[in-house]
Amino acid sequence: MAEATEQRQLAALVRMVADLFVIDATYRRGPRFELALRPRFDRKRTIAALSDRLDSAGYTFEIRESDESITLLADPVRKLKIPRLNIILFVLTVLSVYIVPVVFRSYPTAVSWDDLWQSVLDDLAAGRGLVFTAALMSILLVHEMGHFIASRRRDIVTSWPYFLPAPNIIGSFGAVIKSKSPFWNRRDLIEVGAAGPIAGWIVAIVWLLIGLSQSAMIPNRPPFPPDAAMPFFLDGESILIKGLVPILIGQAPEGYVYGFTEAAFAGWVGLLVTAINMLPIGQLDGGHIVYGLFGRDIQRKLAWAALLMLAILGYYSIMWWLFAGLGLIFGAAHPPTLNDSFPTSKASRIMGIAALIILLLSFTPIPFPSPW
Repeated sequence: MAEATEQRQLAALVRMVADLFVIDATYRRGPRFELALRPRFDRKRTIAALSDRLDSAGYTFEIRESDESITLLADPVRKLKIPRLNIILFVLTVLSVYIVPVVFRSYPTAVSWDDLWQSVLDDLAAGRGLVFTAALMSILLVHEMGHFIASRRRDIVTSWPYFLPAPNIIGSFGAVIKSKSPFWNRRDLIEVGAAGPIAGWIVAIVWLLIGLSQSAMIPNRPPFPPDAAMPFFLDGESILIKGLVPILIGQAPEGYVYGFTEAAFAGWVGLLVTAINMLPIGQLDGGHIVYGLFGRDIQRKLAWAALLMLAILGYYSIMWWLFAGLGLIFGAAHPPTLNDSFPTSKASRIMGIAALIILLLSFTPIPFPSPW
């Protein structure tokens, strides 16, 4: 049993090193593994890349250099070390998601900065924003940890999630994870790409159902009731929203709209964010999944089709032009894995297809209508 564990630990360490270095020999030196290495690329940069990768993976290690050799000594047991920057960004994002949407809500009716400040304080004192913050942060956190855990399972090194505060209507640009090692094959690509959207989507659905059960129809004229986080029409909404809202709230009569509670609004945002990540463009989650399921050529064609669709939809919701521009800047095509010929598994294909179904159900064609 101990020998099998040691072999798995050594295999995981070798996998993290082998694309950067030729491994001439491996040894066990007391509690640590020792690897004799020769760099495949520029020596200085390759050692820096290895150090960053092993540190992100949680290894305690030492790299010894001489003119003739490079030696890696590493403790086989990895530790979970969350960098300070990731913790700070998480806290800032929680504060931003809590406060910024309340400011956006109060701003249209404020007549002065003092009035705005007092309105925000009154809303926060009344508990506004707490449910939305808990709901949205749980969706984002579960989504990113889905990626993180799946990556660890497949010995793919990633950073901890970087949460991004923002001065927008939800108080955040979401979160990102930076890859520190390549994807080994298309199976791993699908599993890591799909784990985040599936996990986050499930949490979003739970919050959406809770919120819709507490939502109601409201007159389509301001001022809207304070407990309605946002008035909603069903025009331009996702298949899922169009199906669930009439069932749980009822059909809105003439002159009425749906007043979503904070939980419902957070669930709606969760569906929107999941669908955006699932677009088959570049290194978005959808790009990972489509490349893993169907290969390079189909992924590239679907990516350009998605960019064209966003360009058209941008006329109706200007935010899509932003995402189309980002897709062009960062690239529509997905880079290859180290071994594209490695077969995908049945489980990974099921995960990938499930994620694509989530995209079809959750994509919102017109989330925020253009002003014209």
